[in-house]
Amino acid sequence: MPIDRTYRDTWNVDVKTKSYDIWIAKHAEGEIHGSIVGIHLESCIGCMKCVNACPTSVFTILREDMVVVPTNERDCIFCMICEMVCPTEAICVDKHVGSDDTLDSLLGNV
Repeated sequence: MPIDRTYRDTWNVDVKTKSYDIWIAKHAEGEIHGSIVGIHLESCIGCMKCVNACPTSVFTILREDMVVVPTNERDCIFCMICEMVCPTEAICVDKHVGSDDTLDSLLGNV
């Protein structure tokens, strides 16, 4: 199941960790970790493609569950590579906080 891309507006923050927020919703199953880079843990299959693709090491592997969490989400440069490589669509980057110039240059729109 892909991440609910409206979670920032429709889910509630259940836990605030030092690094990122954990979101839950009564109408949906599971948890989403992160506000800038959200990961729906129940959709993550532990393929590590996002970990290998991320140029700024946003992700950390939770060894006990073999899923990833965005412990360094504040380092995100909004390149969207993690979203593109995720085979289960478990990741949603908040495009509104990124730079349009950075995104355009990565997409070759300049």
